[in-house]
Amino acid sequence: MESPMRVIISACVTDIGGNPQRRHNTLGSAFCEEVLNREFRASLQPTGYDHVHIPADFDSAKPVKRWFIFDLDVRGELGADEVAQIPHQVYLASRQGDNWIFIPRPQWIDSAKARANSYTWGGRLEQKLVAGMRNSLLQA
Repeated sequence: MESPMRVIISACVTDIGGNPQRRHNTLGSAFCEEVLNREFRASLQPTGYDHVHIPADFDSAKPVKRWFIFDLDVRGELGADEVAQIPHQVYLASRQGDNWIFIPRPQWIDSAKARANSYTWGGRLEQKLVAGMRNSLLQA
């Protein structure tokens, strides 16, 4: 597994193909495959998973831009101070035909980091579920 990282992607929701209810996973898969050369691991596992904080109107039929926050390689809980120390990357996503283009926007990192710091690393509920999985494994 890689090192934990928070990736923030700005995308027009109607550029994300497929089922509108799965746009967050579609974008995560495209990013992980195109940029990281690996699969997007949305399935909760005690050994690690990827989490997306889903923005409002992600499933809109209108061409609205939204910020998707991806926590990659989540292996346990991290406090806000710890999350602030992990690498953050920011991208503008666009489509050219069937191809995704992820344009790095390092100049947006500080403001994106400030906006994203209120989001629980790996998702609050997801962290509780994974902790329960770990406890079950330890008791087995």
